[in-house]
Amino acid sequence: MTGFVDRQRAAHLMERAGIGALVLSAPEAFHYATGAWIGPAGLFRRAGGGFVVIPARQDLPIGIVVADFNAAQLRLAAPEAIVRSHPIWIETAPLETGTHGLLAERIEAGLALLGRAPDFSRPATFDLAGAVHQLRALLDDFGLARATLGVDLDFIPAADFAAIRALLPDRPMVDGSPVLDRLRAIKTQREIDLLQQGIILSEAGLERLQVDAMAGMRQADLVALYRKGVAEAAAGLSHPVATAEYVTLGARAKGADARAVAGDPLKCDMVCTVGFYASDMSRNFIFGPASADQAELHAIAERAFEDGLAALIPGNTLAHVHRVTTESLARQGLRSYSRGHFGHSVGQSVFSEQWPFIAADSDVVIEAGMVLAFEIPLYIDGLASFNLEDQFLITADGPRPMNRLPRRLEMVG
Repeated sequence: MTGFVDRQRAAHLMERAGIGALVLSAPEAFHYATGAWIGPAGLFRRAGGGFVVIPARQDLPIGIVVADFNAAQLRLAAPEAIVRSHPIWIETAPLETGTHGLLAERIEAGLALLGRAPDFSRPATFDLAGAVHQLRALLDDFGLARATLGVDLDFIPAADFAAIRALLPDRPMVDGSPVLDRLRAIKTQREIDLLQQGIILSEAGLERLQVDAMAGMRQADLVALYRKGVAEAAAGLSHPVATAEYVTLGARAKGADARAVAGDPLKCDMVCTVGFYASDMSRNFIFGPASADQAELHAIAERAFEDGLAALIPGNTLAHVHRVTTESLARQGLRSYSRGHFGHSVGQSVFSEQWPFIAADSDVVIEAGMVLAFEIPLYIDGLASFNLEDQFLITADGPRPMNRLPRRLEMVG
């Protein structure tokens, strides 16, 4: 299997959308489809650094257009894919071992073996037209010369899309982003494993923070405790690990250099990314005993969490979950509290929050295989910013928690 794509589901979604292939250029989509990095050309975040073609026909392989600098790695990482390359700014030269003579002459001999045209030159970064030329050849090889192509318009800049259409005037193109979103919403087991690992590491970081946090520490010190716990738990993992911390210290948000004092609440909304898959969770702490209002605010969040969670089952829409959660808050007296969403999908993207969202206008039906972060954020300026957030794998029997830490308000310091 190439990357994380469920080809059968992809074929079904493309058939419903009336497209013959997905043509993806976002670096995150490239990794999702291939399991490999798009390479340095993708750092510019423009179309043409690389393309991935996922045909609707399952008997066709996935096609890849990538920078020549990365082509060899792609062929090793995805041996079942068809790989075409285009030149970028980085020059490399082969050098045969065991040869003798002046080094410069041996390097020139290696370059001659590449069979370049006499007028070959490299672009300043990469050439969109050259990448599209390889894309056209790939589509022709697949028999997709007249197929409707679904492109990721939620990524491609308008100027790049206009250029692509001009370079492929005979290829019908539509927005393939909704198909890609629905494809990524259902996770493969490998994706689930990465998202579970992220929660394990994040909880290890929060446990370290809970044990070692002390009054007088700065917000940056508290974040450092979390990162230390994650790093210790991640020792020996083969996947890259990164964290992002959305921390609020105090009844009103303090600066990073402010120090914790007795009575300060601490919201820890933490993202831990393992193998480019971002897990999302949040827990709340308080330095010393909570006030009556702080304790009640957290209790409201806990009750709303339980009510909303009971609706997070296959067959319900995400709008229904949002409505149930909103009604729970209203029954507890928060009749005017308005929240745009109470959670979201997680996975591989530039941000931990992914479509679909648990929002009032979402007609998305909950399905087994989704991984959703469900959250109850209550940000009350002058009292506390609390957020309860857990990650759940949706199964046929309902939501299966990925977290093990209790959701109660914990005292630290």
